[in-house]
Amino acid sequence: MFKVLTLAALVSLAVPTNANEITAEFLKKELKLAHSQYIKGSSDSALYALNALSRILELDSAKTLQTEVGPNNLAFTYLRIGLIYEHAGDQQQANSYFAKAMNAHQGEKLQLAELKAYITKLDKSAAHLI
Repeated sequence: MFKVLTLAALVSLAVPTNANEITAEFLKKELKLAHSQYIKGSSDSALYALNALSRILELDSAKTLQTEVGPNNLAFTYLRIGLIYEHAGDQQQANSYFAKAMNAHQGEKLQLAELKAYITKLDKSAAHLI
């Protein structure tokens, strides 16, 4: 629980007061924080960080930064949240986030199984870097 509260404090301190203040650098830091919690944190801290990240990525000002940080961060964030719920046995919540991920995904349309496999491979290769 202490980890989640500490993470909450860090995220709340880092969020700009004005949505127009979101920069690519800020977004990259939030992506890194959420991903590190997903890879190495508890399920609770990962869900907290990923949900905070999804709220930021849903902002119009964050969407304008896609060329600098990548177009599918929101889709990947939703997918990771879905994977956490799936692992916890909450298939209804998992399916809800998987649907959001599929709708947000840009580029070549993939099947859910292909997207899950891609993210799993991506996360395994990134795990040693975090």
